[in-house]
Amino acid sequence: MSTTTDTTFAIGVDIGGTFTDCVLLGEDGTIVGAKSPTTPHDRSVGFFASIERAGEKLGLDVPGLFARTSRLVHGTTTGTNAIVARHGAKVGLVTTAGHGDVMFLMRGGGRTAGLAPDEALHVFSTAKPDPLVPRQMIVEVPERVDVDGEVVVALDEDATRQAVRTLVDQGVEAIAVSLVWSFRNPDHEHRVRDIVAEIAPDLFVTCASDLVSQLGEYERTTTAIMNAYIGPLMTDYIDRIESGARERGFTSGVLFAQCAGGAITGDEARTSPIRTVQSGPVAGIVSSQLLCEQLGYPNALLADMGGTTFDVSVIRNHDPLRRHTSVFQRYELALPMLDVESVGAGGGSLAWFDESDRLNVGPQSAGAFPGPVCYENGNDVATVTDSDVALGIIDPAAFLNGRMKINGGASRDALQRVGDRLAITAQEAAAGVNRLVDAKMADLIRRMSVMRGLDPRHFVMLAFGGGGPVHACAVAREAGVKKVVVPLPHVAAMWLALGAAVSDVTHIYQTPAEIRLPVQPDQLNAILGEMETRARDTIRHEGFGDVEPNFTRTLRMKYAAQVFDVEVPLGAGPLDDAAVSEIAGDFARIYDDLFGKGSGFAEAGVVITSVSLQATVPTHKPELPRVDEASSDAIVSRSHRSVFWAEEGREVDTYVVRLDQGVVDETITGPALIELPDTVVVVHPGESASFDDRGNLVVVISE
Repeated sequence: MSTTTDTTFAIGVDIGGTFTDCVLLGEDGTIVGAKSPTTPHDRSVGFFASIERAGEKLGLDVPGLFARTSRLVHGTTTGTNAIVARHGAKVGLVTTAGHGDVMFLMRGGGRTAGLAPDEALHVFSTAKPDPLVPRQMIVEVPERVDVDGEVVVALDEDATRQAVRTLVDQGVEAIAVSLVWSFRNPDHEHRVRDIVAEIAPDLFVTCASDLVSQLGEYERTTTAIMNAYIGPLMTDYIDRIESGARERGFTSGVLFAQCAGGAITGDEARTSPIRTVQSGPVAGIVSSQLLCEQLGYPNALLADMGGTTFDVSVIRNHDPLRRHTSVFQRYELALPMLDVESVGAGGGSLAWFDESDRLNVGPQSAGAFPGPVCYENGNDVATVTDSDVALGIIDPAAFLNGRMKINGGASRDALQRVGDRLAITAQEAAAGVNRLVDAKMADLIRRMSVMRGLDPRHFVMLAFGGGGPVHACAVAREAGVKKVVVPLPHVAAMWLALGAAVSDVTHIYQTPAEIRLPVQPDQLNAILGEMETRARDTIRHEGFGDVEPNFTRTLRMKYAAQVFDVEVPLGAGPLDDAAVSEIAGDFARIYDDLFGKGSGFAEAGVVITSVSLQATVPTHKPELPRVDEASSDAIVSRSHRSVFWAEEGREVDTYVVRLDQGVVDETITGPALIELPDTVVVVHPGESASFDDRGNLVVVISE
């Protein structure tokens, strides 16, 4: 891998629960990664510290690095964490008279939304999530727009002013506006926004129609509420990141990764911060899709284990799975995003005993601070990382390439306390903790594959994140996956940051429709043409000049009288009679693939419910160089140490390959450990690992 500094860089930064990751991507193929502890008190501190550490690896100070930087893209968990921890703004909701309880009704499914099947089965223990907006902070205003966007009742502006003053008097910090059928005609919502600006110009205001252009009053309302909930916090955070970058010499605008894939500008992230939710895991899909295209893997399960969660996503037939709506913190959001599911299973997940004295792991986490017991920051409850240390998988002296000192004895003591309750040794307790967390992760793999009709035996698993390579082979074996790929091992622990660095600038437009087939080409061409014009104007306004974006067009379609619709792709260019005649057949084929052949009722007719356009400005994508033999610049050392292997039930003298740079031309058979600067690849007994011709580490899983 080249380490020249005579190049222009794209910088990707991802802030996780424990570490902040940075990747420098040079136009000449240079790829350099670095980690820095996340700083919860002010995440921008860790953000710039990670960039500084990455620059140091190339001998560049921060001003020198930013002088060579053309693009800075940030995947942030700031908004996500605020929603999870309930640290957002005090929000008021303005809605149509008679519709103030829509968030509490939750379409009748709120007691079980977002729960795992085993949790939902315990009906009497289920409850609706705590509301983000209490009932006294919801005001209703007289107005009504009908299904066709026609004004039935004009907005009562005097009543609206009184309602807004009521919220302001209660000390709201942000206001969400969600009126019935506003996506057909947003005029009333925009007028409410203007009235709020007259009364309280400093308040953050979100209109549901500006975020969501689709049917579903509940989903549109919750999306607007969550956007307002994190709006003030994200505005302040984005300001600090942008001003900090300018102070360090960056002259372009910072981009922010978004949940639909790709990146948006800081201005769009300020007005629509909800689009940054889950942007970190989604960035991992972006880099994984790029890798799979170059390696020829059409189907991949993506396994990202960080400090707090284990995130899984799927690439099928070269494309990532997508969601039209999603459940976040048990509320449904009308937000297009790449499909990622998470479970509380990370390096910081805590081991604990329930009322039956049974051992459990997660979802509670020690987080970035105090972190695992071995960090010696005040936590005395064993975590998954402590188990890895106690087993001998993680060498305390080599943790994060020796940059961070940890106390292995503290980990063993914590696991011994767990073992004392079970009358077993500390190592047996550590093996039990890992067995539980691995089973939880394998269950998520099965939910994302088997329960969707996908056979995991036909997929490779890409393992990344700080903990992914450590646990992936055990998880793969339990889930039935036959091959694990640790992508570009020296940056695998910073894989999400690489995804941010290669993200395209992306905008998504939706136009609601109610078009029954057959459809005339001119009708769809007019809708698509208007959206394409908006996209070009937006991209030009954002400073990309007259760059012609790439367009991806899709329809949402359903059988008449059904509630749920499915996505159907459209080809490029103007539609003619032949193209629109194929739409019905494409819909029927996709519907049968999803729900089974013959499950649709074609006699009812087919309806187009919305038209979508994704416009992207492509960025430079690195081509992985071929590695035909051991790297001439490889820095490798070999040794042995005692490791407790659960498969053997004892400590085994284990082969350890320490690889600080490059690759080796060697097949490594398990049990073995491959130590990398920021993670460890665990090769279990019966498994074998070797580097492919692109420098990725491939582990063949035993039966």
